[in-house]
Amino acid sequence: MRRRSRGFDPSLNLDWINDEWLWLHSTEPLLEEIPPWSEEEILHICECLLQDSLRNLFDNRCSLETVVEIHKWITYDNDPNPFSFANCCRLTGLDPDAIRDSVLYRLAKIRKFLH
Repeated sequence: MRRRSRGFDPSLNLDWINDEWLWLHSTEPLLEEIPPWSEEEILHICECLLQDSLRNLFDNRCSLETVVEIHKWITYDNDPNPFSFANCCRLTGLDPDAIRDSVLYRLAKIRKFLH
């Protein structure tokens, strides 16, 4: 009498299932997988990223990790990322240096007040 193990039965043959679609021959994304973004959508993303980041930076409920990450994002000048602070500011018509200076001044005032 053959004893069956609990779980997977090794004698089970699933060769009848066509699984060729699981093994892509190319690592390049398929054209239908690349979403076409309009300029309006990119602008909207940049606006939301700026608004949310600045709001979270001054929100006491945010973690220190989040605040540090946003601070790095704002102060990093040579960021090649298309959604860098400077690029988001420029795309939305804002001066990144003026916004950065204003934010850092406000952070310095808060820090001084806390100490």
